[in-house]
Amino acid sequence: MERELEAIGQQLPALPAVPVGDQGGTGGFAILPLQERPAKEGGIAVEVRLPEAGMVDLVALVPSRRYGVGGLEAQFGMPDEFTVELLDKDGKVIARIADERALWADPVRAGHPFVYPVSPPVEAAALRVSAGRLRLDSDVSESFVYAWAEAFVFAGERNLARGATVTSSGGQAPSAPWLWSNAFLVDGQTPLGLPEVPAGEHRNVGWISEGRAKATDSVWLEVDLGEERSFDTVRLFPAKRPTSDLPSGFGFPRRFSISVPDAAGNKGEETAVEMGNPGHSPIDVPLGPRRGRKVRIDVAELWKVFKDYPAFFALSEIEVLEGEEMRNAGAVVRSPDGMGNVIGSGLQYWNAASLSDGFGPDGKLVSRREWLMQLDQRLKLEQRRHALEQEAAAIVDRWRRTGLWAFALLGGAGALVLIALPIRYRMREKRELARVRERIAGDLHDEVGSNLGSIQMFADLAESHAGPSKELKRIQRIAAETVSAVRDIVWLLRPQGDHRIGTAEHLRETGSIMLEALDWEFHANEAAWQTELSDEANRHLFLYYREALHNVLRHSGAARVEIRADEEAGKFRLVITDDGSGIPPEKMERPSTLRALRQRVEALGAEFKVDSGPEKGTCLELAIPLDRKRTKK
Repeated sequence: MERELEAIGQQLPALPAVPVGDQGGTGGFAILPLQERPAKEGGIAVEVRLPEAGMVDLVALVPSRRYGVGGLEAQFGMPDEFTVELLDKDGKVIARIADERALWADPVRAGHPFVYPVSPPVEAAALRVSAGRLRLDSDVSESFVYAWAEAFVFAGERNLARGATVTSSGGQAPSAPWLWSNAFLVDGQTPLGLPEVPAGEHRNVGWISEGRAKATDSVWLEVDLGEERSFDTVRLFPAKRPTSDLPSGFGFPRRFSISVPDAAGNKGEETAVEMGNPGHSPIDVPLGPRRGRKVRIDVAELWKVFKDYPAFFALSEIEVLEGEEMRNAGAVVRSPDGMGNVIGSGLQYWNAASLSDGFGPDGKLVSRREWLMQLDQRLKLEQRRHALEQEAAAIVDRWRRTGLWAFALLGGAGALVLIALPIRYRMREKRELARVRERIAGDLHDEVGSNLGSIQMFADLAESHAGPSKELKRIQRIAAETVSAVRDIVWLLRPQGDHRIGTAEHLRETGSIMLEALDWEFHANEAAWQTELSDEANRHLFLYYREALHNVLRHSGAARVEIRADEEAGKFRLVITDDGSGIPPEKMERPSTLRALRQRVEALGAEFKVDSGPEKGTCLELAIPLDRKRTKK
């Protein structure tokens, strides 16, 4: 068993992983049914009608994800059970390729795509995915939710589902058409990032233009294939954001055109594209059959996220394709902008060679099909590892019970067995914990490295402007936010550290950051400054605290906020008072009002009072029993 676990541990680093961070792009398809289960089979379903029938040999479904106050929902809207069927042109089922059950009980899947090989291949004209049991939408308590981020239907390397017609039944669309749409199920954008696989150290991160004052300032790139070649598609890979405060899809143009210049340099027919930010998903631009030596990209409107932030054009890779065959590997890329090395975060470089080297910012680029299959391989290995670890834990548990009998019969010998096995198990758990902390430390390093890399970029901009500039203030804000983010993570991860601040002090510092724009005060008695909660209680308290302050900022319209923390009468009390618009009585009667706060209160085993009304502001009072806390020595 240990040998198999070791073999799995050696295979996993060579496989791609599902990212945790927000990768941007569209959300996908979603509907809000009114019942937990369909009244009849297929009553809650989504159907993908392919542009043309084909020999289907692989189907993949990517779960949707959503980021809320509670953190990442990696499988938002994924049913506990569903079926996947291939249909003919008349809508008749010709093959059922999946019948999933009890998915919510799987502790390992966590956003991994569902990948289904179809062998032998089946000629199909449509795909239907029918839901069984659904979860309530945490934002809309009276509705359930059924959602998917992306559907792939492959015939070899070709995705037949791209641009298909999508219809749904059994529910209404959510009120966020910019994020959820039937068409987004087949737009090629996923929350899983670029199709990269680990391939050792790679220094080139992509190419970035010089900064422009206006989004409408022109920028162009030209890829020289070296000789005349045939191709039909250009695939653009967005750049990795250089700082954590920028959105995914950094530098991807809003409007651009692609042309194939002739020998005299005339552009000829242009293919124009206008689109929103694709996040970290590659974008295919079909050109139809073309032949030429050069491919030119002219940008009509650059990416510009803030008014006082420069406009940029940035990409990670450009692929000129015939089918799925790359025709520009190692090709020369030219632009009137500086094409030399620009130092990015983490000792990586922005340069023109990055655009045709076959690598993304974090690994070797592969086809979507290969990438999805490797993600599925990783899932199977992780599921096997989890099963082995559970089996090992069961064996240890059985040995513990046997050891009790052996102790009664054999005395000291039985005691030795009883002690030795748990110690060995605990040592292994400690080693695993050390590896987890090492990975977290690496993430902290990358975050700090990213923002330090951004300091150079903003400093250069400030220097070129000569004199006081808003860029320097932005540098200071990014640095402050980075220090704050690192402090929060370390504070929660290492609650027993010798140099950590207390719970009340951390509440005060968090309030100073979130309520900076308001008139606010924080008070605490001497006992509260010395109060320290358990690790689990601290986590729930800060989720409650951040949610309460977010509510003040988003909904109350308050100008002043007072926060008080006291330890008295055997309880740790936290009172948050604002002078905002208050909560109407009819809204207070709804079960969904303050639901997130009540969930944290229940987890803390605390008392919770709300005093609110129109034009009188709101007062939230939380009282945590002292049997859940410790006091700092």
